[in-house]
Amino acid sequence: MIIYSEPDAGKEPLLEFIRNTQKELHINSYLIDDPDIMTAISNTVSRKISVRIIVDGHPYDGSGRESLEALRRTGAQVNIAPGRFEGADVFDHAKYMLNEKEFIVGTMNLTDAAFKKNREYFVRGDERKIHKSLMNIFNSDWEGKRAGQHDRKLLMVSPDSENRMFDFLRNSKKMSIETEEIGDDSILLEILSTKGRKLRMILPSSISENDVKNAESLVSRDVQVRIMPANAKYMHAKMIHNKKSVFIGSQNFTATSLMKNREVGILIKKGKDKKIFMEKFTEDWKASQEFRKWKKNK
Repeated sequence: MIIYSEPDAGKEPLLEFIRNTQKELHINSYLIDDPDIMTAISNTVSRKISVRIIVDGHPYDGSGRESLEALRRTGAQVNIAPGRFEGADVFDHAKYMLNEKEFIVGTMNLTDAAFKKNREYFVRGDERKIHKSLMNIFNSDWEGKRAGQHDRKLLMVSPDSENRMFDFLRNSKKMSIETEEIGDDSILLEILSTKGRKLRMILPSSISENDVKNAESLVSRDVQVRIMPANAKYMHAKMIHNKKSVFIGSQNFTATSLMKNREVGILIKKGKDKKIFMEKFTEDWKASQEFRKWKKNK
């Protein structure tokens, strides 16, 4: 796998992936509105290549209708996510794409901010079992069917990923986490709190009042929490690093994200591939502010 971080890599790796597609392109993304991505999709369609796109029908920012119309003007086949991911407070929040040979799985939406302002991560690879599993998920969602059980050894897929996430966290002795929110899952919060000083966590400065309380609770249990200033970058990543593996994906630490949404995450286990995550985490840790000082000055 090739590991990328944003905003360092920019959008060129994704544009190259789309341009290099020879037979078929499949994209599932919560938000797509970046003009360069749109142009690349349109150019791929003009090469007589099949392009299928699944998007959420009611993203939080209300841009669903406008983005949907813009996507359809590219000539791609566009479907709104299955109904079970379109209910109240339930979303198709996945962020992945694949062509005939390779796949990309990440934390970023296909928006301008993802490539310029946010901390994001994504991986590009060609492992056959992962590709096959992603293709099965995409085809099932495209047809509005259940994806069923199949090989997901290196994937963490929602809905119903809560127990697997719990196990991953419990089995992690020392963790470094970058996340957009702490969330509302009481079991997950308790697992995190038991890590004490062995857990370092970076959050964005836009966290909710509920997450401020959650952070206070974690800090009271000796968890090390820092806040990334808005003028540095926006912490949108969902990354968990331990000694054995790294998780990145679309999942937030919420019960809805883990149990109801369509979400896709991936586990990276090779040492040389994991190195970049710790390098970026260390960079972000130095750029962020200790939670107690941030709250005092808030």
